[in-house]
Amino acid sequence: MNKTRYKIATLTGSAVMAAMLLSLLILNIVFNKKIELRAENAIKNVFTLDSDEYLNYESENDTGSLYYASLVYMGADSENRDDIYQILTPKEKKLIDWYETHPSDEMQRAKINEATYYMKARTEYYEDSNERLLAYVDVTGEPELIKEISFGVLLDAFVIAALGAAIGYFLGKKLEQNDKAQKTFFENTSHELKTPLMAICGYAEEIEMGVITDYSQAGRMIVSQTERMSKLIEDILYLSKMESGTEPLKCEPIEMASLVQDILMPLEGIVNRRNLSVSLELDEGYVNGDPEKLEHAVANLITNSVKYACSQIEISWKNQVLSIWNDGGELSTEDFSHMFERFHTGQNGNSGIGLALSKEIVEMHGWKLSAKNDRHGICLSMVCHS
Repeated sequence: MNKTRYKIATLTGSAVMAAMLLSLLILNIVFNKKIELRAENAIKNVFTLDSDEYLNYESENDTGSLYYASLVYMGADSENRDDIYQILTPKEKKLIDWYETHPSDEMQRAKINEATYYMKARTEYYEDSNERLLAYVDVTGEPELIKEISFGVLLDAFVIAALGAAIGYFLGKKLEQNDKAQKTFFENTSHELKTPLMAICGYAEEIEMGVITDYSQAGRMIVSQTERMSKLIEDILYLSKMESGTEPLKCEPIEMASLVQDILMPLEGIVNRRNLSVSLELDEGYVNGDPEKLEHAVANLITNSVKYACSQIEISWKNQVLSIWNDGGELSTEDFSHMFERFHTGQNGNSGIGLALSKEIVEMHGWKLSAKNDRHGICLSMVCHS
C-alpha cells in the first residue's frame, strides 16, 4: 500500500504530460495546415493574373491573401538557361535549382538555407513555345514562431506534469493515511468490543462453575460491561452515518440549558452512587443546531466528565460557551495532543471515540471544541459561535 502514492503520482504526471503533448501535436498540425492553405491561396491568386501581368508583377500583397506570392520567370523552351540566370537573384536561382531537383505539378514545401517556402510551377503554352513560371511564398517567420510557441508549451507541459505528479503524490499519501487509519480503526474497534465481551464471558463461566457466589456483584459487572459495549457500538454506528454523508445537519433553535438538564437526568443514578457534586450555572439562550447531533455531542462530553470526576463537576452556559469541568486530575501534554483522536489510549489505559465524535459534530456546526487543564482537573469548552 505504501506504493500507492508513487503509482498515483506517475499516473497523474503521465496523463497530464500525454494530454499536453497531444494538444501540442494537434496545435502544430492545425497551424501548419493553416500556413499551407494560406500559401496555396496566395499562389492560386497570383496565377489568375494575365500573361502580361506576370512579367510586370511585383511582390506586393494585392491578391487579398494573408500571404503574397512572388513569381520567378524560368524561361521558355527556346531560351538559353544561362541567359535567364543572368537576370535572376541568388534566392531565385536557389529556388529554381531546388524545384528542378524536385519537379512536381503540385505545391511543395521547401527548406532552403534556414528559410521555408511553398512553391508551385506553371507552364504557359503558346503556338511557338512554352513558358515556365514559378510562384513561391516565403513563410519562414511563422514556422519559427510555431517552434518557439511549441517550446514554451513543452516547458509548460513539463511544469504542469510535475505539478500533477506532486498533487498525485500527496493524494496517494492521503489515501494511504486514510487506509491506515481505517485499518487501525477496525483493529481498535475489535479490541474495544472484545474486552467487555471477554469480561462478560469470564463472569458467566465463573457463575456456571460456582466460583462466584456474589451474584449481585457479578450482575453489576456484567451490566457495566454490556453498557460499555452498547455505548461503543452506538458511537461507531453514529460515526459511520456521519461519515457516509447521509446525516446532514437539520438545524433549529435549541435551548442549551434544557438540553444539558435533559442529558443529566439519566445520569443521576451514577452521580449519586459515586457521591459526585454537580453544580450548574446555566443562562438563558438558544443556539441554532441539529438537536439529535448536538445532544449526542454534549452527552459524550458530560458522560466523559462524570466518568473521570473524583468528587465534583461544574457545568456552565454563558455567552454562547458551554464549559464542563471535572476534578479528575490534569492530563499530560502528550495526552492533550491526542485527546480528540479515535481510540487514543491515555495514561490511565482508557480509550474510545466519544470525544472524537463530539469534536466532529461540533465542527460540523462551524463551532470549536477545546480542552485545558484547570484547577487540578480538565475543562472542556464548546464555543457555539463563529
